[in-house]
Amino acid sequence: MVNAFPQLFHALGRTVEFSLIAIILGSIIGLISALFRLSRFRVLRGLSWVYVEVFRGTPLLVQLIFIALGLPTVIPLNQWFGSGVYPYIAAGIGLALNEGAYITEIIRAGILSVDRGQSEAAHSIGMTRFQAMIHIILPQAFKRMIPPLVNQFAQTIKDTSLLAPIAIVELLYTGQIIVAQNFAGFQIYGEVAILYLVVIFALTRFAGYLERRLQIDKR
Repeated sequence: MVNAFPQLFHALGRTVEFSLIAIILGSIIGLISALFRLSRFRVLRGLSWVYVEVFRGTPLLVQLIFIALGLPTVIPLNQWFGSGVYPYIAAGIGLALNEGAYITEIIRAGILSVDRGQSEAAHSIGMTRFQAMIHIILPQAFKRMIPPLVNQFAQTIKDTSLLAPIAIVELLYTGQIIVAQNFAGFQIYGEVAILYLVVIFALTRFAGYLERRLQIDKR
């Protein structure tokens, strides 16, 4: 375990990198999709609905394989980006799109949980629908979204273990390589699990601190 730690710690950095990419891009996609879902325009609502249903209704592993290995058979993506680079792009995009679909529903539920009188009061003082959403609704909704968002972010960190089939050497894949060399499966996989636990525990502790700072339970 001691000898394997430097390799696993380096691989953990890559896992964190992909997690951050997925969380940041997924949050942006989810916010846009949630606003589309609540839009007055049927086309935007329809696009958001299709996106959410497709990415929530199919396994993440299938999505990753389709983007990384399926699309290059009809579009020369490996030639455009390079066969050594495209799998990393596909991994980031696949994780972000999957993450965004779940965040869409979290944000939508958070927005709908804010009392309708808040938006009516904003409109009464001359705010547009967009201004009311940015300055009044979203700040209140964000406080209520923290717990489900943290759960989703933790799931995303664990989902990076599915990148191995598309040749991304992250934490779990590195553990598999080491086990193939020394056959110490119990020790190495245990160490992998501990590293995942440390990262996710740190995330949940930070979320707890954020909740206390924002005083979510007070109205």
